[in-house]
Amino acid sequence: MSRFFSPIYSFLFLSLVLLTLLVVAIVFEGKEISLKSGYILKLFDINLILKAENTNSELKKDSVVQIIESTEVLEEKIENDTTNIKIDTLKILNALKPLQIDKNFQSRIEYPTSGKETLKTFFEALKNARNQSMHIVYFGDSQIEEDRFSGFMRENLQKHFGGSGCGWLPFMPVAQWIYPKVSYSDNWVKWSCFASSPKAGEIYGPMGQSFVFDSNKGKGKVTIKCNANVSPNVCLFNKIKLFYGFAKELILLHYYSGGKKILSDTLNGGSCFNVKEFPVSSTEETTFEFEGFESPVFYGFSLESFGNGVYVDNVALRGSSGTFFHLLHSEALRLFFLQQNVKLVVLQFGGNAMPMIDSEEKAVQYAQYISGQIKTIKRIYPQVSILFVGPSDMCVNQNGEMQTHPFLERVNEELKKVVLSNNCAYFDMYQAMGGRNSMLIWVEKNYAAKDYIHFSPAGARKMASLIYYSLMKDYSDYVENNL
Repeated sequence: MSRFFSPIYSFLFLSLVLLTLLVVAIVFEGKEISLKSGYILKLFDINLILKAENTNSELKKDSVVQIIESTEVLEEKIENDTTNIKIDTLKILNALKPLQIDKNFQSRIEYPTSGKETLKTFFEALKNARNQSMHIVYFGDSQIEEDRFSGFMRENLQKHFGGSGCGWLPFMPVAQWIYPKVSYSDNWVKWSCFASSPKAGEIYGPMGQSFVFDSNKGKGKVTIKCNANVSPNVCLFNKIKLFYGFAKELILLHYYSGGKKILSDTLNGGSCFNVKEFPVSSTEETTFEFEGFESPVFYGFSLESFGNGVYVDNVALRGSSGTFFHLLHSEALRLFFLQQNVKLVVLQFGGNAMPMIDSEEKAVQYAQYISGQIKTIKRIYPQVSILFVGPSDMCVNQNGEMQTHPFLERVNEELKKVVLSNNCAYFDMYQAMGGRNSMLIWVEKNYAAKDYIHFSPAGARKMASLIYYSLMKDYSDYVENNL
């Protein structure tokens, strides 16, 4: 063996390399060096490497862990408060006792100068939900896919205020729920306005998307399968509403429930928004078949019960930053809100905008875009209450460390400012989960994914319990003050 590969020479060689890198790091200290083909070599700041301060200190970790553990108590309190509910038919029994709200719990929802009156429309409708059904439409990005957040809220609201069924359901979901599951023939086309530029000739429905079938490839078929033994509150429904518009010619519809053909009907009318209602004999499987030369524009289904109560519609729009409402067909949106008696709109956005925000100016600009979207909703349907759920903590690699996105706090501040100035309510999810670098602990505790962006199902449930309990605490206070 050559003496150049002896242990002493190997040690000296590695020491020289490390010493060279140390000198380069000191000379160029944190600077970026442009290379060919557009690549950039970024050298770590030696002070960051050698500093004694630990941004993820034990003190910080303890405070975030305390927040996480407090939601366990909260979830337990919610569960215990509804143990008297039993499901034995399609009708869900209403809770006979009032909501048991801890008087010491501090709601995390922030309000404009008008206070809780900004949610008056929602609170008043909730008081009357056993007499007249109402809907909450929960818009969000991939954080709410698979019915996360909205599912927890629906489950608990229906236990207290009645109702069953999941509400809104698209023809072509991006992410399937456990139940209901949707399958469809391969001749369907989805029009979406929230992840790409709108295309000429496309019409976007109340939920940011629409569906048409290619008649040249046969019938358009959609099947919904549900198992009430697995998902009782979403799978206990006994009617389906079908929403569509712009039927230029008669379309023949065949409807099957429980494997049996129930009826044949036609879809007609050139209106931008139409509703047809179908009885359900078996929730295990229902199928719609459409045939005709030119497809109407379909908006989706709603799975509901004949009894009154509360529905929380999950509208998960992967890739959306919430800046699409001005592209929706405004009259179809208005008629949908009116027909479904929508009293609260929840907007949970911000995460998808962060990769594009690299300056204070862009943070302000994005908040102004959201302000414009809120104004659009209020112009189309002025009577609806709006709750904005701000972005969660999101960590990115900075100088070799996972840390909160450098402009997330500014985005959160600007969003809160414009939401409150538009007389809407704001839930500060960033602060609720612990603030700066709190995502690191949520990931460590398996309540968030390794991408340092998305909650795990268990983590989403924890955060949803904070949103739900905050709403109920403020509802309880509102009712008490307006007896």
